[in-house]
Amino acid sequence: MIEPTGPLPSTVYWRRRIAAIGAALATLVLLIWIVGMFSSDEQSAQPTNAAATSASNPPPSLSESAAASSSTTPPAPVETTPPAPPPGPPQPCPDDVIGVVAKANKPFYTLGDQPELSMDIVNNGPAPCIRDIGRAHRELTVLTADGATVLWSSNHCLSAEGNEVRVMQPKEAFNYGTTWAGSTSQPGCGAHTRVGPGDYLLVAKLAGRTSSPVVFRLER
Repeated sequence: MIEPTGPLPSTVYWRRRIAAIGAALATLVLLIWIVGMFSSDEQSAQPTNAAATSASNPPPSLSESAAASSSTTPPAPVETTPPAPPPGPPQPCPDDVIGVVAKANKPFYTLGDQPELSMDIVNNGPAPCIRDIGRAHRELTVLTADGATVLWSSNHCLSAEGNEVRVMQPKEAFNYGTTWAGSTSQPGCGAHTRVGPGDYLLVAKLAGRTSSPVVFRLER
C-alpha cells in the first residue's frame, strides 16, 4: 500500500503523492487563514456598533433631567375652607326689613257692600328674624281721598290687645284681614255714620311701619 506500483517508475508516483499532500496542506492553511479573518472582522465590528448605539442615544440634557425631576414632584396640598359655623338663634327683626302692604279685594264697591280689607306683613331681610305682629301692633285704617281724615280704624271696635311673636322667614308673608261696614268708627266703638260714594284710601300699619295707601271706590 505504501510502496507505489505501476508501469511508471516509482519516483513518478512519489512526486505525485508529495504534490497531493502539498496541495492539501496549502488548502488547509488557506481555510485557517480565512476563518481567522472572519473572526477578526466580527470582533472589530462589535465596538463600532456599540459606539454607534451610544451615539444614537446621547445622555439626557439638563433641561430634560429637570423636566423629569419636576414631573415626579408631588402636588401641593389643596387648601380647604373650614365650614361656616351654624347660625345662631334668630334675632329681632329691625324695622327696615319689615314690609307692610295694604290690600282691598276689589277696586270698586257698591254702597252697602262690605269691602274685604287686609294687610300683609313680610320679612324682606336675608335671614329669619323675630317680630311681635299681634293685635296690639297692627291696624287697618280708611281715610278720605286726600288722606287728611281717618274715617275708620280696625282697632276702634276690635280688641287691640294680645301678643303674637313670630319667627319670620325671608319673604314670608303673614296676612290679616277684616270687613268694613262702610261707615265711620270711633275709639271704643262709639257712634258710627255710613259714608257716601267716592274714593277712599286704605292704609295698613305695624307699630312704626306704614304701608303705601291703596285707593278704592264706593259707587251707587
